[in-house]
Amino acid sequence: MKKLIGAFALAAPMALLATPSAQAETISCVLENNKVVTVSNLSSNPTYTYGTAGKQELVLPTGRANSRVYKGSEGFASGEGQYLAFTNGNYTYAIYDGAGRGWELHGLRVYKGSAVIMEKQCKTFGALNVDLSSINAPEDDLPY
Repeated sequence: MKKLIGAFALAAPMALLATPSAQAETISCVLENNKVVTVSNLSSNPTYTYGTAGKQELVLPTGRANSRVYKGSEGFASGEGQYLAFTNGNYTYAIYDGAGRGWELHGLRVYKGSAVIMEKQCKTFGALNVDLSSINAPEDDLPY
């Protein structure tokens, strides 16, 4: 949680683009590395896709036992964050959204075990406008 709080406090204000409805089925954003991260089928079988507009580099879950989906939220003294995470073996891909007094953080964070190995912000400003209770996934903690 300490890593996440520190990252939230230092982040530039960029956000995930979402359908304005609380019942959005797809959220997507272009990351600062020009890759696109998309999560679809939120109320049924959430699916994570990462890659360029013309080429999907990773699609999760894979259907294997070591590939799962979960969601969660964290409260901080000066704000709140939420995430939807997909695992693939020892890797966790977390789409996150958070805001508080003086900070915003929206994008993708990749963990290998409990270590953050990549973090990319969305290039455009917006909000992850999805009610966690509408996402079909169990709640669990991130691996830090």
